Amino acid sequence: MTSLTGILLSCIALAGCSPDSTGSAGAAPSAGPSAAAARSAAGIPECATGESGPDSSAGQSSAGPSSTAVAVGRAVVGRKLPGVVLQCIGGDRPVAVSAQLAGRPHVINLWASWCRPCRAEAPMLRQVSEETEGQVSFLGIDYGEQTAADGISFARAAGWRYPQLEDPEAATRTAWGVPGLPVTLLVAADGTVVKRLDGAWSSAGQLREAIRTDLETS
Repeated sequence: MTSLTGILLSCIALAGCSPDSTGSAGAAPSAGPSAAAARSAAGIPECATGESGPDSSAGQSSAGPSSTAVAVGRAVVGRKLPGVVLQCIGGDRPVAVSAQLAGRPHVINLWASWCRPCRAEAPMLRQVSEETEGQVSFLGIDYGEQTAADGISFARAAGWRYPQLEDPEAATRTAWGVPGLPVTLLVAADGTVVKRLDGAWSSAGQLREAIRTDLETS
């Protein structure tokens, strides 16, 4: 946590980040055995197996399993989360987001190592994910990252111990309407988006209260 703490102390901007100015959406990930080993060493669990799940085809284009180009529905409160197929961070296996959710309430956080507000909220996500383990599941999506190694290094420093997907081509930008980072979606067990936050959480308490109220946990 020392390296991340140093980054957090230098982070003063709390506005959303856009890959157009700070990152590089579309960069190819460095998948392979070394990246997968780095993920394992970082304590990041393997992603769910399989490419399918409830509504996994919703919102997917015919371009293939690695991208989504249809914006119908988007990720808006009160609607089912449009299906997107990404891949496990550091891997080369397609993973449907719906398969990863597996009918459990989830907090989905889109982030990147180059996003300053993402750095600021990283400790909050770690703290609350540990507190709510067994009640709510967390899923991270590394968005527009230069390399998988950059994302894995950041997740390791953040101390996240929940699955991470990667979206180097920013497929979720169109499918979910992601204008900048961070973005957090609270998704009920049936796949309905119940809360969306564009921007960083101001405190762990704010996130904790949103989970309790919007996902109706005790």
